[in-house]
Amino acid sequence: MAIDRLSSTFALIAALRGDMLRKTEKRPATPAAATASEAAQSRPPAAQSPAKLKTQLVAIARDVDLTDPTSVRNSRVRLVRAVLLWEYGEAFRDHPDWKPLMDHITEAFEADDAQKQRYMDLLSSLKSSKHK
Repeated sequence: MAIDRLSSTFALIAALRGDMLRKTEKRPATPAAATASEAAQSRPPAAQSPAKLKTQLVAIARDVDLTDPTSVRNSRVRLVRAVLLWEYGEAFRDHPDWKPLMDHITEAFEADDAQKQRYMDLLSSLKSSKHK
């Protein structure tokens, strides 16, 4: 199952990315496409590797007991954190909106039964032998 970006969440993340880049690089505001391109170029190639992210997500999923709601809820936070840090880099943790963004994304999964099921499908897929 693919990890699809949620439109409102993606917009918030893009705005935070631009804000973070402007603050850390002390540059004037740039269009979103240029900001995304600059961020991708500033990260080392290994940090951008989808295989590296997949390995991290599989490791998170392997530790999850799919029958335990607490285990699933905790894995959601770990998985969202891994994706955000992979996408935006470790420095993103220093952004003042890091915690509210993490809370918003994880609560979005909790608020909708369809999202909960998609997340469970994702965990099951990551736990399967085809991802090992």
